[in-house]
Amino acid sequence: MTMETIVGIDLGTTNSEISVLEDGKPKVIAVDGDPIMPSCVGIDQNGKLIVGRPAKNRIISDPETTILSIKRKMGENIRIKLGDKEFSPEEISSFILSELKKHAEKYLGKSVEKAVITVPAYFDDRQRNATKDAGKLAGLDVVRIINEPTAAALAYDAGHPENHKLLVYDLGGGTFDVSLVVVEDGVVEVKASHGDTKLGGDDFDQLLINHIIEIFKEKHGVDLNVDLRSRRRLLVSAEKAKRELSDTPFARIREEYIHNDLHLDVEISRDEYEEMIMPLLQKTLQCIQMCLKDASLLPKDIDKVILVGGATRTPLVHKIIRQEIGLDPHYEISPDLIVSMGAAIQGGIIAGDKTHSILVDITPYTFGTGAIGEREGMFHRDIFVPIIKRNTALPVSKGDVFFTAVDNQEAVDVKIYQGEEPIATDNIFIGNFVIKGLSKVPQGNAIVLNLELDINGILKVTAIEKCSGLTKAVTLDTKNVKPHLDIAEAQKNIASLLSDEDEYEDVETFDVEQDAAGGEPGKQPLLAKAKELRKRAEKLLGSIAEEDAKDIRDMLEKNREAINTGDMKRLAETNTSLEDIIFYLED
Repeated sequence: MTMETIVGIDLGTTNSEISVLEDGKPKVIAVDGDPIMPSCVGIDQNGKLIVGRPAKNRIISDPETTILSIKRKMGENIRIKLGDKEFSPEEISSFILSELKKHAEKYLGKSVEKAVITVPAYFDDRQRNATKDAGKLAGLDVVRIINEPTAAALAYDAGHPENHKLLVYDLGGGTFDVSLVVVEDGVVEVKASHGDTKLGGDDFDQLLINHIIEIFKEKHGVDLNVDLRSRRRLLVSAEKAKRELSDTPFARIREEYIHNDLHLDVEISRDEYEEMIMPLLQKTLQCIQMCLKDASLLPKDIDKVILVGGATRTPLVHKIIRQEIGLDPHYEISPDLIVSMGAAIQGGIIAGDKTHSILVDITPYTFGTGAIGEREGMFHRDIFVPIIKRNTALPVSKGDVFFTAVDNQEAVDVKIYQGEEPIATDNIFIGNFVIKGLSKVPQGNAIVLNLELDINGILKVTAIEKCSGLTKAVTLDTKNVKPHLDIAEAQKNIASLLSDEDEYEDVETFDVEQDAAGGEPGKQPLLAKAKELRKRAEKLLGSIAEEDAKDIRDMLEKNREAINTGDMKRLAETNTSLEDIIFYLED
């Protein structure tokens, strides 16, 4: 019996990757020859959706129709304009997932229906459920959401089976996480996590941009921040300078005609850059200290520090970790790829693949309820009472007893919150339910409240009146009571942008009508030929060498461009070239 395939996806702020377990080892699937796909979505000049590298290539020429860093908006009830339509962060993220899914299917030669998707350890449940919804919109059954540092630890453990205590330092484009992971006899157990969902390499870029804008403003009296095109040019330049400063002591930023006839020419030193970002890196050290405290460990207890995320290439990151922990960090597995590789391993475990690793994950947040109580000598109606504390291993079931406040109380409203604040209403509201028909007894009637959190973060809440056994139970999917995303409506919205069929599937019908109306002769047969060649090419992609696959993908892209621009001469040429390649490979 053929084992089902469950892919692993790292849906990142800046870049995304997809992997699969092959022969017990994780394999990163390339997207157009590159293992890393920019998490970028846009609309081309013909109004068609573009994702990944083609979209990123247009962030300067068409900044108004290009979206970056959508991960930072996940779980927010907002709409983002793309072309002449508006989309939720989940819908935009689904475009990224769909593109990864498409390339995985090409590589594997079969449909991909299930995935493990990673999220920052400190993502709250709204953000986690938004990620699940994005997967659903992309046609994926998200069988598990796992934390990015946890996935990285799984990937590292696959190549280093010895027992060790790991500090996983994950600094990506938009988020930061740190986790303490203990590996013993193939069991990967997360002991504690901490982080910041609004701290990452994007913030380093912004500090550089702000610095450059101030210099330019002082010199020319012009604020480059008011022009979107100028900001996007600065973003590209800042990203480039950031990378250069990882290897060289100075980086020069030059942009001709950045504003009318004015040019930009600024030199940044590594020392200047490190001074800018040091306050942000200090926040990561505070997270490390909190994580160590929660895990009841000291820096000397750590065996290895694993780096995750592209922003960890910054030399200052290595320096502060060395000072804080006393160890040189490890990055023998690419910081950009290790998370998707770990997700693929977890996918293989779920599918029944024989691996030596077993994952024990945690909840990064505390779950509890509100109750009448005293805080700092003052009476308060909404004291937060933790029931499942953060860093508890999953799955878990915990309970506590509460008492009615008045005589003959007939009902109690049970409200569930997630967070660490002492006042319940300062935390994230998860859901509520009312238990009615309580016994008519004096105040102090005991109500036993039990919270059960499964491996996927689904919360089951049970309230029992102790004296009568009256029970009320509800399952909360840890969303808000009124989730902002309507899946059916989102699917309709996506369908309004995307064709139900592949573009090659519907050009034939469209152009028959054009020909009949006196359109360009010979167009329809060329389009029909392109359709046939595409099908033959896609059958080959999963079974040929990567070099040959790249040649096919390049020619398919040129073929697609010819169709989009209506260049029939170019289409005829690419058809011929594509047919020659296919003939050679089919032989």
